[in-house]
Amino acid sequence: MGDREQLIDLSEQLAAAIARRDVAAVRGFLAGGFVQRPAGGAAVDAEAFLTNITSIPGEIMVVRVEQLTVDISGDSAIVTGIQQARLEIDGSVVDDRRAFVDWFVKETGDWKLRTAVDLPAS
Repeated sequence: MGDREQLIDLSEQLAAAIARRDVAAVRGFLAGGFVQRPAGGAAVDAEAFLTNITSIPGEIMVVRVEQLTVDISGDSAIVTGIQQARLEIDGSVVDDRRAFVDWFVKETGDWKLRTAVDLPAS
């Protein structure tokens, strides 16, 4: 499997791990010094990011990524796309769609997520 396919697969696996609230699996995808940067908000480190996953309200029905594009330059890559999450909260179904930019780096030969940026979906 080439780098592009690996990065698409990692993005899909990461979304599935978030849907399961499997923070141990999510941690395995993160590079050292990971940060999440929401548009217009304060950056959070890996521990806060993982805590936020466990704090997602309601039942997570699905988290999936779509419209993925991959740009690779050496041991660095940008993956962009749309993340769709569907949750059930207090009997109501909530659909959340947002754009994202993920910066992956190679650490000891494996792609790891260094920075995740959430953007409002248009």
